[in-house]
Amino acid sequence: MQKTNGFTLLEVVMTMALLGILFSVAGIALTRLQQSLATGASDREITYILSSAARKARHGLQGTSWGVYIPYDAVTRQAEGTATVFSGTSYAARNAAYDTVYTISESIAFTSVDLSGAGPDTGNDHEIVFSALTGATAQYGSLVLTWYNQSRTLSISADGMMTR
Repeated sequence: MQKTNGFTLLEVVMTMALLGILFSVAGIALTRLQQSLATGASDREITYILSSAARKARHGLQGTSWGVYIPYDAVTRQAEGTATVFSGTSYAARNAAYDTVYTISESIAFTSVDLSGAGPDTGNDHEIVFSALTGATAQYGSLVLTWYNQSRTLSISADGMMTR
């Protein structure tokens, strides 16, 4: 009886097919995990930045209101990569010496932004200011953030509290 060494062509093809399926499933799972982690991180990042300004206002730092300015493209709604926590009643009238600039993902789209509070929408939905000592804001409403085809809504109440 003759003993054969090596593999048959059928065994090699079956092994390659199984490895291909395993790598495909692993690749899809890894991509979904990365998107999920990025989505959660971006959502928490924006919440942290807004909470930071509200906290500074409630603590009365510098004796002024504190706000956040988030620039995004008006047409594409994509973030421009930064958000600025500022001291003052508006971004234009701020004391730039106290600015803290945070980097945010440019893949975030501000799908819907309504920070008009109880008044009519003035179109300046790039900034939100929290009053000194109370943390209250006239620019309350909601932000709908979209990235990696997932959306999250961040609500800001009149007393400056955030909920996701």
